[in-house]
Order: sequence, then structure tokens, then C-alpha cells
Amino acid sequence: RLGVLHVGQRIEEQADFEKIYKNAWADNANACAKQYAGTGALKTDYTRQVRLFLTQWGLIMDGWNSLIRYYKNNFSDGFRQDAIDLFLGNYSVDEVEPASPLHVKKDWKFLALPIIMVVAFSMCIICLLMAGDTWTETLAYVLFWGSASFGTFAIILYNGKDFVDAPKLVQKEKMD
Repeated sequence: RLGVLHVGQRIEEQADFEKIYKNAWADNANACAKQYAGTGALKTDYTRQVRLFLTQWGLIMDGWNSLIRYYKNNFSDGFRQDAIDLFLGNYSVDEVEPASPLHVKKDWKFLALPIIMVVAFSMCIICLLMAGDTWTETLAYVLFWGSASFGTFAIILYNGKDFVDAPKLVQKEKMD
């Protein structure tokens, strides 16, 4: 209808156009996904390829993007929902209330516990890779660092709701 193709031409025969169109489609998907989810879109290698299969690198990148999305959505994305609520008018600022609901003091555990867990887990792996003089020494180190990493992980799980970055601009009526 727009005169892009001549009479009798088929879209399937236009390999250059198909490649340009698929790349533009995948680039648009990446831009939308970065705004919405914080990472690039999943399965863009499938969209960009003329062949109909996923590449191994694409599967690895999809897994990586999924892990980043999980982390961001649970631990660092509350501000996005706050911004959306302000923009859409779902939250109205109370001019009488002097304190901002955005300033919430974090306890020491929010920084200390994840660091302790990562260090303890890293030390456990290092002790496994760099064996000591005897197997009992190696076992003692692995048990100590393994229990330290498991213990901090259990504390983090027990206090899980405190670690989630929930939106702070929730109307009181919605919370009830």
C-alpha cells in the first residue's frame, strides 16, 4: 500500500529489509525493557536471527538479564514505583506533613549482612580450592566459613521483607 514493494514482490524475499526490520524491532524492545525492567529485553538474539533458534550466548545473556531483573525488582526498584505513583497521581503529597516518606533510615544489617555473607561464602570456596596441610584443617575451615555463610543467609531470609526495596509512597488506605 505504501509502495515499498513492487507489484509481485513478497516480503519474504527481501532479506535486507527483514534484517533491518528485525534489528530495529530488537533495539526498540531493548529500549522499552531497560525503562520498564532495568535490563535489555530477553530473546533478542532470536529476534535478530533469520534462523529460528537461540544461540548459546543468547541463552547466557537471557539468564544474566533475568538474574539482574530479579535483584533489581526485589532490592533496588522501589523508587520506580514511587515515581510512577507520583506521575500518575496515585500519591498526593501532603503539604502539612513535614517529614518525607522517602527518607527511611536503614539499619546496619542492610549493609553488613550481605557483605558478611559474600565474604564468608568466598572464603569457603577459597578454602576448598586451596587445601590446607591436612584434610582436617581444610574441613574445619570449610565448615566454619560454610556455617558463617549459611547463618547470615538464614538471617537475611528471616528478615527478608526488611531487605526488599518496597515503594515508600503508598497511600495509607491502600495498605489497609
